Amino acid sequence: MKTPRKLLAVAAAATAVLAVALPPPASLWAHGGEDHGDSAAKPSAAATAPDEVALPKESQFLFEVRTSLVSFSDFTTQATLYGTVAPASGGEGRAVAPQTGRLVSLPVQVGQQVRAGQVLAVLDQTLAAPEQIGLATERANAQAELRAAERDYARLKSIEDIAARKEVVNAELRLRQARQNADILNNQGQQRRVTITSPISGTVDNFSLAVGQQVNQGDELLRVLNPGKLQVQAQVFPQDMDGVSPDAQFRIEGLQGQQGSVPARVVSYSNVVNPTNQARQLILAVDGAGSALLRPGQAVNVQVISRSHGAKQLMVPTSAVTDLNGKPVVYVHTAPEVFKVRYVKTGTANAQQTTILAGINENDRVVTRGTYQLKSIYLNQ
Repeated sequence: MKTPRKLLAVAAAATAVLAVALPPPASLWAHGGEDHGDSAAKPSAAATAPDEVALPKESQFLFEVRTSLVSFSDFTTQATLYGTVAPASGGEGRAVAPQTGRLVSLPVQVGQQVRAGQVLAVLDQTLAAPEQIGLATERANAQAELRAAERDYARLKSIEDIAARKEVVNAELRLRQARQNADILNNQGQQRRVTITSPISGTVDNFSLAVGQQVNQGDELLRVLNPGKLQVQAQVFPQDMDGVSPDAQFRIEGLQGQQGSVPARVVSYSNVVNPTNQARQLILAVDGAGSALLRPGQAVNVQVISRSHGAKQLMVPTSAVTDLNGKPVVYVHTAPEVFKVRYVKTGTANAQQTTILAGINENDRVVTRGTYQLKSIYLNQ
């Protein structure tokens, strides 16, 4: 049996053998998800040039980065006009009282659909005191003329065998005319009932009439609107006249929180300039489907979109252009995880497109969404 002294000697010898056989310890490497101090290297920043931004694919998805190819295309100009919705021809009909009278019937209600020719109201004619006096005088004169014509005709008829044929014929004509005038005046002396019908098919607009109400001649009684026949009247001021042409695209946008827009087409573009504001009137027609979003009297925006007829120009979406130190730049996607900063010279621009005069080439892929995040990363590098 070995003694403890001998066991300690054996263990020391084994440790020495292991120390000689094993290699020296290697340096340790950190793995993802842990902070190992400032000594940890940043491989992405070190691998990119000063004018580049390194952004992993995961971050690109997180920031919702979107890109688009640069291409040559026609530049579209866009102008905004202010207009008002109004009924088009046949889109509005007004029922007016043809004479002073009293309403005896109102067979329609507000919001009711009516057809052209349908009865809207029935009116009984009434005459004022001066009109009644004048009518009574005319009726008395007509009766007197009728009696004189009857006596003259009876006298000539009694001596027809010796009287001239011409005198008898004239007396007969005079009698017929006197009877006709007397009948007309007698009918006017009584109340006449007038039926008022709808001039167009449409919807009855708001009204506040009541049966038995007295109305005067020329008063507007009812209004019928056809919502499918609307037009927009816009004023084109001098600074916008170059961008408004018959071949442009026109879209109507409401100003009362409505979503979307409605296409329209030119009906008339007046050549007459308003001397008050130096504007020309533009009338646009709205189709039936789009007019459901509009109402007569509503204020709207008219977007005029027209294309240039010159040579095609290098275009990028306006959202792709940002600035660095007050200069316009775009971010070009040059590698799967690398974006290069390019200073550009811009030309004409609108809300959708910007022309590029120098700095990038056709088929370069520029960032159109996420430029703010790329700018922040670039400035913090």
